[in-house]
Amino acid sequence: MLTLAMEKAGLSRSQVIAATTLGTALEFYDFTIYSFFAIQIGQLFFPSASPVNQFLLSIGVFGVGFVVRPLGGIVIGAYADRVGRKKAMVLTIMLMALSCALIAGAPTYAVAGVAAPFIVLAARLIQGFAAGGEFGPGTTLLVEYASDSTRAFFASWNFSATALGLAMGAGVATLVNGMLPKEAVLAWGWRIPFVLGIVAAPVGMLIRRRLEETLSDASSRGPTRRGALKEALTTHLNLTILGTFAELGGSVSVYITAFFLPSHAVRTLHLSSTAAVVSGVVSSLVLFVAAPVAGKLADRYSRKRVLVVSRVTLLLSIYPAFAWLSAQPSMGLLCAVSAFLAVFVAGQIVPVLVMIPELFPKHVRATGIALTYVVSASFFGGFSPFIASWLVARTGNVLAPAWYVAAACAISLVPVIWLRDRTGEALD
Repeated sequence: MLTLAMEKAGLSRSQVIAATTLGTALEFYDFTIYSFFAIQIGQLFFPSASPVNQFLLSIGVFGVGFVVRPLGGIVIGAYADRVGRKKAMVLTIMLMALSCALIAGAPTYAVAGVAAPFIVLAARLIQGFAAGGEFGPGTTLLVEYASDSTRAFFASWNFSATALGLAMGAGVATLVNGMLPKEAVLAWGWRIPFVLGIVAAPVGMLIRRRLEETLSDASSRGPTRRGALKEALTTHLNLTILGTFAELGGSVSVYITAFFLPSHAVRTLHLSSTAAVVSGVVSSLVLFVAAPVAGKLADRYSRKRVLVVSRVTLLLSIYPAFAWLSAQPSMGLLCAVSAFLAVFVAGQIVPVLVMIPELFPKHVRATGIALTYVVSASFFGGFSPFIASWLVARTGNVLAPAWYVAAACAISLVPVIWLRDRTGEALD
């Protein structure tokens, strides 16, 4: 049964999901493609540095995007709780289009001198801020649009869209590098993916304008209109802390399996870079498909049941999966392991993704999601590849990252005990 908001806007269920998640996919596509052209960007914008330092400086600029993601999540989440979800989502996609335009048209060091790297740095700051601010309002709007029996399914599509964006970024980057000679990629080809991001952004913006606002005047009136962040950190502090640690297992798992594992296979298991890219695309596509399936199951069998089964299964299978791959490294096995693990990563992220907004009141909901999901993803998840690499170097054990994921899953099972399961209940 369609919600009142959907009826007012004249949109079907699939149109609401597409309107919300298309922009999310585009934003994470934009956020991702930079990493695939870090070498070319380093050569063009940091030419006076050595090749190694060029790459490190370029990656450093990439990392700045992760640093500002929590800030974007909190600021835009609070903005969504104050003026509306739709306005916040239109803002994030406009910011992402601006960042793509800055990078696509940025003059190189040879043309603009020291101003060139600062333009790229500014673009990455805007990208990170927008990407961080996208998830809270998007998930909130999907949850509020859905009926009581479809909230997990609706919310799952926002995570599914991030996986699609990652796959799109990897796919476009692979096509550009495969179809153009290296000289052309360095000269102008690296700009093509960013231009595509500029062109696609207005489409998402126009679609999002058709959405009906789900934040009513009554729910945003009064003192809370000015203090969603303060209320989330005082009145709802226990829920904020529990939610953040409940998401720890999913954040660490997705960053290790989708981002660290492919590079680990190249660096430690001596597989080809092609194998890494292919496995990354496979993992993203499986996440894209598995997320809505997990949402359906969470609506039918309860959030906690799907979450606990998925988290325990991943905890028990991560070490054997890493051991099997280490013993018989191949591109096929790497893809198979990545796909298998992705199923249970989605199974533990989606239930938490809907449980948190179900527990926060409407006037602090977007802020609450930002504080839990974005902070967890940026700090626990974002630093996971670094910690995993350090563990391998420190212990000399190539299976150490598996123990790290297992520990994160075990720790994040504890706060789930105190989180209320509201499967099928009225939202507000």
